[in-house]
Amino acid sequence: MTKRRDRQSTAGKVTLTVLVLVALVGAAACRDSTSTTLATDASGDQTSEDAGAVEAQESGEEPAPTSTPTTLPATTIPAVLPQLAFDPTGSPVNGQTRGVLVFDEGWVSPVLSAVQGGHRIWTPCGVQADASGGTFVETVDVVIDPGHGGEIETGAVGVGGLREADLNLGVARRVADELRDAGLTVVLTRDSDIRLPIVTRAEIARALQPKLFLSIHFNGGSTTFSRTPGTEMFFQYGNSESRRLAGLIYEEVFAKLSTYDTQWVALSDSGVIYRLNRENEDFYGVLRRTGDVTTVLIEYLYLSNPSEERLVSDYAVQHELAIATRKAVVRFLETDDPGSGFKEPMFRGYGSSGTGGLGGCDDPLVQAP
Repeated sequence: MTKRRDRQSTAGKVTLTVLVLVALVGAAACRDSTSTTLATDASGDQTSEDAGAVEAQESGEEPAPTSTPTTLPATTIPAVLPQLAFDPTGSPVNGQTRGVLVFDEGWVSPVLSAVQGGHRIWTPCGVQADASGGTFVETVDVVIDPGHGGEIETGAVGVGGLREADLNLGVARRVADELRDAGLTVVLTRDSDIRLPIVTRAEIARALQPKLFLSIHFNGGSTTFSRTPGTEMFFQYGNSESRRLAGLIYEEVFAKLSTYDTQWVALSDSGVIYRLNRENEDFYGVLRRTGDVTTVLIEYLYLSNPSEERLVSDYAVQHELAIATRKAVVRFLETDDPGSGFKEPMFRGYGSSGTGGLGGCDDPLVQAP
C-alpha cells in the first residue's frame, strides 16, 4: 500500500499583506491594527521575547485572559469581523478560533472567521491576517504536534548531529500514516521545518477539537545509565483521560523499545507523570493551553544518549515507534484499558526551557484575498 503523507510542496515566495496587531504594554492596553508586508520563506520553535515572557509561555505564570472571544462558523462572514484578542503578556488568547487552514508549504493556521474571498486567520506567529488559499479543515480525529522546528529551535541534538526537530517531524509523519491507515483523520501542526510557538500549537488543537492531541518529542539531558528505556509521557494534571492515554502509549512504546539491545539512560521517575508550575497548573504550555482537548506530551527516548541516537536514526525503529503509538491510540478509542507505567513525579524545578515563545518568530507567507 502506498502511504499517504502530508508531504508539502516547497513553493516559492508569494506576496502577503498581513494585518498585524501591535502589542501595547499593560493589562488595560488594546491592540491596534496596522498593515505590513512580510518577506520570508514558508519554511522556516522559538526564542523568548524576554525572561518574563518565556516564563509566562512555558511555566504557566501568565495572567488570566481578560476575555474569552466567541468563535464563529468559518463559512460565515460576520457583520462585524472578529479581532484577535490578546492577554496582558501579549500572547493571543487560546480558544477563539474554529477550524484551520492547511497550506501546501507545510503550516497550519487557526481560523477566526470567513472574510470576502478568504479567511481571517491566526498566523503561526500569533498575529491576525486575512488570507486566501489553503484547505479549510473543520475537525479531525487526531492532531499531531512535531515539537520544535526551524533554524534556531532544534530541540535536542545528538552527538551524531541528528536534530530533534527533524526527528520529531519524521516520526510524526509516520504516526499520521499509521493512524490514517487505521481509518482516523489527522492533521499535523507543522509539516515542514518552521518555528511554531506553543500558543499556536495549542490553538490548532482547540480549533480542530480532536479526540486527542499528541505532542511528539525526544529527550535530552540525562546521563544516568539504566537497564530499561527512559521513556516519559506527560499527561494533563487532573485529566483522567489524558492520564489513561499516556499510560497506553507508554505501555506500547516501552514494550517495543525494551526489545532492543542498547545502553539506555533515564531519570528516576521515568514513566507516566505530570509536572506542575508554581500555580499548580501543568508546567508545559502544550498541556496547559489545550483546554478540554485530551493531550499527551511524548518523550520517546533520549536523543542526547549516543547509543539511543544511533538506534532511533534507523528508519525501521522510527516506524516501530509509530506502530506502537497507533496501537495505543486505537486501544484508547476502542477499549477501557487503563495503561501502565504511572509514577509519582520528582520535583524538576520551575525554570523555563527558553523555547516555545513568540519572540523572534517569523511568519511564513500567504496570499492575501
